[in-house]
Amino acid sequence: MYNLHLLLGHVVADHSFTNNAKIRKYSGWNLAGHMIWSFLAILAFTFDILLKSKIGIFVLGTFTAIHIMGDYLRTVLYKQNKKRMIDLLEFGLLVIAFTFNSLVQKEFNRSYLSGEFIYYLLGMSIVTTFVTYFFRNFYPKIEDLPDVDGITERMIIFIFFLAKKPLFVFFTILVAFAYRVIKYRKPDNLWWMSPLFGLGISLFWYLTIYVW
Repeated sequence: MYNLHLLLGHVVADHSFTNNAKIRKYSGWNLAGHMIWSFLAILAFTFDILLKSKIGIFVLGTFTAIHIMGDYLRTVLYKQNKKRMIDLLEFGLLVIAFTFNSLVQKEFNRSYLSGEFIYYLLGMSIVTTFVTYFFRNFYPKIEDLPDVDGITERMIIFIFFLAKKPLFVFFTILVAFAYRVIKYRKPDNLWWMSPLFGLGISLFWYLTIYVW
């Protein structure tokens, strides 16, 4: 199992449990607070290994500095209304996080957090927040789109899918659809896109864990 502790820390800091669309608008103490949160999130998944060696401290310190610079650049680009540049920035930060992670990934074999557990958490983060990022930035391209229902639905699909409970997956989708019909009534493309993304990403994670 390829260890992705540092990458997960980056994803959690800027996407999981955080509305990425709001970070772009931060300034002053709100931005500083997010930067501190980012450091703590990255540290939480890496401290037991990276703080024990010079190369680990170098990787942690350098990447954290790059991550914080990305937090600042995100706000600058938003003020300039360069939203597609923000998407490129987000992708670039993911690539950088993976690159730095690769420098020390073998060291994480000794981490108290197993590579399998980290990979599972990364999949859960992607199936929830990545899809919401797509909805807010590409389609239907509503920056402040509330997606709590969709996030919950996809997370449950992911959990049941990887637990090999297809019947529970089916009932989750059925209940989510019924809930939307009762609450919103007017059909929307997101009604089928959300569970479809959930199934697709869950299938990929299932294959990489159990088959490939």
